[in-house]
Amino acid sequence: MPQSDPAARRYADAVFGIAHDTASHDRWLDDLGDIAQLFSEPTVYAFLISTRVSQDEKEQVLDNALPDLQSNARNFAKLLVRKRRANLAPQIIDAFRERLNSVRGIAEATVTTAVPLSDDGRAAVEAAVRRYTDAEAVSLSEAVDSQIIGGAVVQIGDRIIDGSVRTRLSSMRRSLAQG
Repeated sequence: MPQSDPAARRYADAVFGIAHDTASHDRWLDDLGDIAQLFSEPTVYAFLISTRVSQDEKEQVLDNALPDLQSNARNFAKLLVRKRRANLAPQIIDAFRERLNSVRGIAEATVTTAVPLSDDGRAAVEAAVRRYTDAEAVSLSEAVDSQIIGGAVVQIGDRIIDGSVRTRLSSMRRSLAQG
């Protein structure tokens, strides 16, 4: 997971404070997802960052494209555009989700395996992550990468636990080359 921009974390923290004060965490999570999705559309993003388009025109497009957002969230989207920070929207929702999961006792992890996990394999990874993090629950994302050959690579925040066959074979090659 790439390091996020410190500004994205500050925005996420500010929004989290508002969400906490109004007990609207889940609503904010949905709204931030809608904002990030809209801002990730290349043509929309190009329009929103264009210096040839007035701020009023940009805000009108946001009002039309995001009609179901709560007013605070729509104002937040406009602020990001006005401050030329629309590119941070995906990082902001990630930081917000991370903070929300932390408060709720949920560990986020990504597991990469050579083949899709079975239900038993998934349950075993989730149990291991719960033990490793002391979390009450696990939000597990799965990825498949045949190049790891076998085993698994688990990422929890900025920690990586590499139990892949590819890494073990690489270690053996280095040991044999040195000895």
